[in-house]
Amino acid sequence: MKILVIRLSAMGDVAMSVPVFKTLSEQHSNDDFYLITNKLFNPFFSDIRNLTLINPDLKEKHKGIKGLFQLYKKIKKEINPDIVVDIHDVLRTKIIRFFFRLSGTKSVKINKGRKEKRQLTRRKNKILKPLKHTVTRYKEAFLKAGIFIELHPYSVPEFKVNSFELKKLLHGNNKKIGIAPFAKHPQKQYPINKTEALIQKLTDENYKIFLFGGGKKEKYIAENIAGKNPDVTSLVGKFPLEEEIAFINQLDAMITPDSGNMHIAALTSVKIISIWGATHPFAGFTPYIPDEQFHIIQNNNLSCRPCSVFGNKPCYKNTIECLQLIDSEEIIKICKKITD
Repeated sequence: MKILVIRLSAMGDVAMSVPVFKTLSEQHSNDDFYLITNKLFNPFFSDIRNLTLINPDLKEKHKGIKGLFQLYKKIKKEINPDIVVDIHDVLRTKIIRFFFRLSGTKSVKINKGRKEKRQLTRRKNKILKPLKHTVTRYKEAFLKAGIFIELHPYSVPEFKVNSFELKKLLHGNNKKIGIAPFAKHPQKQYPINKTEALIQKLTDENYKIFLFGGGKKEKYIAENIAGKNPDVTSLVGKFPLEEEIAFINQLDAMITPDSGNMHIAALTSVKIISIWGATHPFAGFTPYIPDEQFHIIQNNNLSCRPCSVFGNKPCYKNTIECLQLIDSEEIIKICKKITD
């Protein structure tokens, strides 16, 4: 059977699909899976045997309804899938599903649990309870398609650092900590001034720090931080994603907000310290890894959080207390505990 899966973005959500595709590959080895996703995320799936990646050009060639129709025609002609599984369910993916349905191809979609997520994040009378994990929602989407999978703990592939420059950075007996200071929204990002103070305290404790991120602005900030401290190295924008993943796997710990970098780290065996602000682990977006590998830091004393699922809503108090009140000493305490 040929199964077409759609998950265009975001980085963290695509990364969370990896355990599902690995399981599908093992338990449905006679089926062929095709994933429409961003080319940037291809390294996530490098060791999955019966998965073919389709990378649309959504900015030009496959832009708009006309472009998506061209994408549909190409896939219909070259693959002709038996079923479409939409684990994204946004406007673009709805349009692609619609074209396939018109041609007689069955399609199913993810249940995102929008109602219970609204109940979790509304200002008053929040219903604070753990919701289904996103990986479970992916699994249930495949079940709708008649594809049963029994999820097992994610098995980390053998990552190999190939870059000579990165190999050199791994030399020495100092404990090595990765820090991804950035997030798409300020409501998810530990304040930069507090991050700098955290970094200084960690290097005072003889840790080596490596900064991760992406984009010109983040590169500038990271290099500025690294320029103040000889024990800090910025890797932002310097190496391909697959090399970054392999390097992260060699670190003693990774400190990150609720962001794409948190989920990239979860593809490795590194221990993760995750800082949560406006968002909440209850929404179902924690890494799909063993509890002992994942350590959550959050402020549980604020009735206003979580105020959004994705951290995209401005703080209505205009204070972002959820992050401002997190003490760096708490982060350092956990860091010492898991790296000793």
